[in-house]
Amino acid sequence: MIKQNKLMELTPDKWGLLVYLSDQDAGVDLTAIKIFMKHIAKSRLALAEDNLSVAEKLLELGFSNRTVIHKSYYSMYHAARSAVYLQMQIDVTRHRSLVDKFKKLLIKQFGDETLAKQMNVWRMDRIKCDYDLNVEVAEDMCESAISDASMIIDVCKNLVDEF
Repeated sequence: MIKQNKLMELTPDKWGLLVYLSDQDAGVDLTAIKIFMKHIAKSRLALAEDNLSVAEKLLELGFSNRTVIHKSYYSMYHAARSAVYLQMQIDVTRHRSLVDKFKKLLIKQFGDETLAKQMNVWRMDRIKCDYDLNVEVAEDMCESAISDASMIIDVCKNLVDEF
């Protein structure tokens, strides 16, 4: 049985209220809340790394290239979700919305949206691989997906560590 995280995840409005109360010396200590948020983000990064590891092993063993694309994309998804959650204080679950928020975050932090654009390409490729039986996936495409996923995870780890 999968155990759900019972901890409440913050939304931007609740985060704003907590920051306000902290600034007003109203007894709110943001230190514990930030630790809690970082814990959630790190668990998502661990999931991203697990998905990437599975993709690498599948490619190495010559198994389903479709699943390599699927796992590579989901490693990007979980990594981006962790960074957006901490840096923007918003928990985004919808894939297209996450790509948009990730793009905004990358532009704000680095002035470059390239990784978010690549993630969006892989989002669309993942959909094709999952649902279109006529799609053929070459090994070099899998290698590119794994490479992009690895870069996105590295960037997101840095964004999580900065929080």
